[in-house]
Amino acid sequence: MELHRLGQPPTNKQPGTDPVLLPSNIKDELQAVLTDPRQKATFLAATAPHSGDWLNALPIASCGLRLDDEAVRVAVTLCLGISVCVPHSCSCRENVDAWGQHAFETGVE
Repeated sequence: MELHRLGQPPTNKQPGTDPVLLPSNIKDELQAVLTDPRQKATFLAATAPHSGDWLNALPIASCGLRLDDEAVRVAVTLCLGISVCVPHSCSCRENVDAWGQHAFETGVE
């Protein structure tokens, strides 16, 4: 471990916490093999600049920055591209798929 002089910043910042960036050629290759539109959209959203910034927000309830457990669960499952719910029928009599897309279209849960 390297020590630094008082009043001077350390020579290296925590490189282990820096975001992992995919080289553009690997990103293009991964995107090319995705055939399902939902997978492609999830991949593009996850690799977009600042897509994970919400994870660093301080959960300050008085400022409206606190997400309840269910909101975090839905956000994480959507980011990972996995099922959000069990397919079922909505109260409006429409079918809801495993990704809960219907809730985004109508606002009805």
